[in-house]
Order: sequence, then structure tokens, then C-alpha cells
Amino acid sequence: MRRNGSLQLLGRLAAVLAIVVAAVAVGELVGAQLRAAREQLLAGQAAAASGAPPPTATTNATRAPKSTPTATPEVSPSIAPAATDPLVFPTASPAAAPNGALLLSGTVTAGGAPVRAAQIMVYPSNSLNHGPTPVPPEAAKTTTDDRGFYQVTLPPGVYRIGVFRDYTGQTRSIDGFYPITWYGDAYAIGFGKDLTIAGNVTSANISMLRSVTVGGRVIGRDGVSVPNAQVNLSKMFGGIQYPLTGGMTDRTGSFTLTTVAIPMTLGVQASGRTTAAWTTIDLDLRGDRTDLVATIDRGNIVTGTLRDASGRPLADTDFGVSPSDSQVSCLSCSARTDGAGHFALTVPSATVRFQTWGQPNQPALVSTQYPVNGDTTLDPVLKAP
Repeated sequence: MRRNGSLQLLGRLAAVLAIVVAAVAVGELVGAQLRAAREQLLAGQAAAASGAPPPTATTNATRAPKSTPTATPEVSPSIAPAATDPLVFPTASPAAAPNGALLLSGTVTAGGAPVRAAQIMVYPSNSLNHGPTPVPPEAAKTTTDDRGFYQVTLPPGVYRIGVFRDYTGQTRSIDGFYPITWYGDAYAIGFGKDLTIAGNVTSANISMLRSVTVGGRVIGRDGVSVPNAQVNLSKMFGGIQYPLTGGMTDRTGSFTLTTVAIPMTLGVQASGRTTAAWTTIDLDLRGDRTDLVATIDRGNIVTGTLRDASGRPLADTDFGVSPSDSQVSCLSCSARTDGAGHFALTVPSATVRFQTWGQPNQPALVSTQYPVNGDTTLDPVLKAP
């Protein structure tokens, strides 16, 4: 009996020892995993800070949201909208984030292909970040890898996320796709969706929107082309008219703008003879539109050659026209001469001066007054005041 009791005691001691050994082994394994996760996260943050692609941690394959041309209600980011673009298939699951931070990951595609080295920026969702230009500092940022995959860590909260092909040159179309698209469906952050981070999110995929060309002519009601008219594209969202892009008509009244394929409004403004002249055209852009004609009650078209005191043409020079009457509206009274000093612009009926703006080692110049009351040709002579 005593021998059996001793054997049972030894057996219990062996079992306890085995449990302890197993617990230590599991602790070491978990600790190694946590250290690896932390090292991977730090490596990703360092890569993002240096501009290099992040580590190759990936997420389960999800579909990219379909680009929708109108504002859409908020959705849970864990349910990705249906997509028409091909899928990008990452090959592994993301590592757990340390210290209670949550993982946000997804893919960036353009035309169904992954976008490498896209700049990802995540901003808190607030009144300052519901417009085309987000307000720093960003909550997180990184770049996509060769598969278009990105991953960042964030505390719980509500965010807006965007992808840039070139953050410093957002007005340029790159590879046929517009350089900025915000999570959900949009060209600018004001048209995107709030992204609620309450747990790990692996479906914040972004499909960049294709760029399109918008062009045409601005003419007066008499059919005469209007040079130097202001043209701009904008979109109404939430009661706010957000500007998208803009420019000026050339000497022939023609303009060309690059934008993104969503519904928007083309606005045209120029000087009328007595008041501002303007018109708008609503567009539902699904492709290039280069046949637009905008008609306004135009002002006076003034053409000629800008010259200095010696009679030399002022080539490639920025200049402006100032009416002597401060009550006269002049919306298209700044222009630039071409390589031969020629110019064309639209001004109101008024007495005006031509002037340049001072530059380093180059003083400002000003002309005498010229009365304008109809289409005319002038060769203004500008001198130092």
C-alpha cells in the first residue's frame, strides 16, 4: 500500500513537471511570435519612413471597392463592395499588432493591376479632413509593395484613407489614372467614406479612378472666341462646392483640363463689358469630352504686343490689367505673353493700365492709361514707375 502511494505521488509530480515544461515552451513560442511581430512592425514603419516598400506581410484576398461616381453612405469596412476589377491575391495573413493597436490593410489597383509604391496616408475623420485637401498630421502612412498591398497600425477610431501616386504633384495624371482616390469611391477625401476601426480591417481596398480629358471652347454670343477666360471643374458634395481643377482659355478660346471620371460641373467666368460673365455646364463624365462649347456675354477682346520702354517685346512675361474704376469687375485681367510678346485677353469697358509685378533684379513696370470700349489691338509700352 505504501509503495502504491509513493508511485502515485511520483506520477503526480511528473505530470506537474510536464505541465510546467509545456507552459515554459508555449511562453517562449508566444514571446518569439510577439517579438517577431514587433520587429516586423518596426521594419515596416522604418521602411515607410525611408520611402521603401513595407515588409511583405499580407492579408486574405478581398475584392476592391467599385468606383462609384456619386456620394455613397457609410459602410462597414469589413464588408467590401462588389468589384469588377481582377483580384489581387496576397499570400499570407497579417501579423498581430502589439500594444493594443489595430491593423488596417488592403490593396491598391489601377485598371485591375496592382500599384507599386503608391503613397498611403491615413487621416483622422473630422471636419478639417472632409475636403479635397486633407490637413496634417496624418495618423499613419506607408507605401504599397509590388503587389499593391499596404498595412498600417492605428488605435481604434474613425479615419479617412487615401492613396497618392505623387503627393507633391496631385494635379497630374500618372499612367492614365488620377493620382488620388480615397477609400470608398472618390476623387477627393470629401467624397470618400468614413472608415471605422474597431478591430483589424483587411478589406480597405482602393481602386484608382481613370483620368479623363475635358476640353472645348469658350465663345461670346456672337461666336467670337473668348481668350483668357477662367474655366474650372467642381463637384457639389454635402452642400459644399469642392474645386477639382481649373485653368485658362488660350488665344483661340480653347481649354483642356485633366480630371477624374465622375459627375461634376464645368464653370466658366470672364469679364463682361460691364459685369462678370459666366456660365456652367453639368457633366456626367464617363470618358473624354473635348467637344464642349460654353457661351457667355463676353467683354472686350484686347490683343497686341507688350513692350518695354525701348520697344523690345516682353516675351514670356506675366502681366495684369487694372481698370481705373475700382467698381469695375475684371475677372480675366491677368495673362502671360508668348515667346514673341504677343497677348490676348478679355477686359471690361473701362480705362485700364497694363502692369507687371516686380521680380528679383527686375522692377515692376506700368503703362499709361488706355481706354477700352470694344474689341481692339494695343501695343502697350511699360516703364518703371
